[in-house]
Amino acid sequence: MEERKVIRWGLLGAGEIVHRWIKGARQVPDMEIVAVASRTRKRAAQIAELYQIPQALIYEEMLKDPKIDIVYIPVPHMAHKELAIQAMQHGKAVLVEKPAAVNARDFAEMAAAAKEYQVFFMEAVWTKFFPLLTKIKSCLGENGIGQIRAMNLAFSFRTPVDSLKMRLFDPDQAGGGLLDVGVYNLHFAQTLLGKNPVSLYGMASMNTDEHHLQVDEQASYIAQYDQGELVTMSSGIRTHMLDTAYIYGTLGYIIVPEFWKPTHMKVIIQDQQTEISEPVPQHISGITDEGYQYEILHVNECLRNGLLESPIVTWQNTGDVLQQCDQLRAQWGIRYPMEF
Repeated sequence: MEERKVIRWGLLGAGEIVHRWIKGARQVPDMEIVAVASRTRKRAAQIAELYQIPQALIYEEMLKDPKIDIVYIPVPHMAHKELAIQAMQHGKAVLVEKPAAVNARDFAEMAAAAKEYQVFFMEAVWTKFFPLLTKIKSCLGENGIGQIRAMNLAFSFRTPVDSLKMRLFDPDQAGGGLLDVGVYNLHFAQTLLGKNPVSLYGMASMNTDEHHLQVDEQASYIAQYDQGELVTMSSGIRTHMLDTAYIYGTLGYIIVPEFWKPTHMKVIIQDQQTEISEPVPQHISGITDEGYQYEILHVNECLRNGLLESPIVTWQNTGDVLQQCDQLRAQWGIRYPMEF
């Protein structure tokens, strides 16, 4: 039997999400996290020691390390473009956290760099790789809930302004709910409907209290599609909402709790309810993965097959969602510093 290539990963950044992502990576065979980098060696060393990662580097050292096949970029939004393009210039594949960029224009430059340097590049829309998503799709159509006519989606949480997550409240750091969690709404709708809206309108609340926040504290938006389908969505960083998807068809409906990391759903057709679960497998004792392993497995296979682009999270998919974010932000009057 031919030996499978071990994919060597570097963590190009040490943001909060890296702790959760590593738990998924530990579940995946035939890969190694060989290094972690941060702007300071001290921060990288803390993560390396915590997870027994061999090397603690600064960014420049990781970019030049020829032993690394791919980098995962888990840093704040504003740094995605620069780090991703630098990695590509050094011949490294890139998995960058969502949103891949702060606007569609920047993402187009990133995709162009991937083409130029002939390296794999993908936005980390982990939702798309959960097995339950395939089961949701199988429950659509005449053998399920019929044609989708409407969806309601919400992903919003309340964060105190005095918390450590101050980037969420800073327009200079592309803060606000839309780019942080609203992109999940837009990607989910795009995935199930298989197309983009013909119209998209929304309203955002800003500067509503003594904190004078100039970002979308909470927002609601509605998308209409070419056959009249309507998707209502909400996102935010100052209001807790149930992160549940309601998918309404011509014959029934589906309820998906935690739709952004789906493992359970209810299908209701003519008053008959069926519950379907697809729990995340845990292969390593003592480590609980929320589902990042699915995305990582996919990326590793893309690299082994020599792909530049994922067939599931395509560059077109990501670019289209970012264009929708740009459209909404324009309606709300939100621009980030580099866009002036």
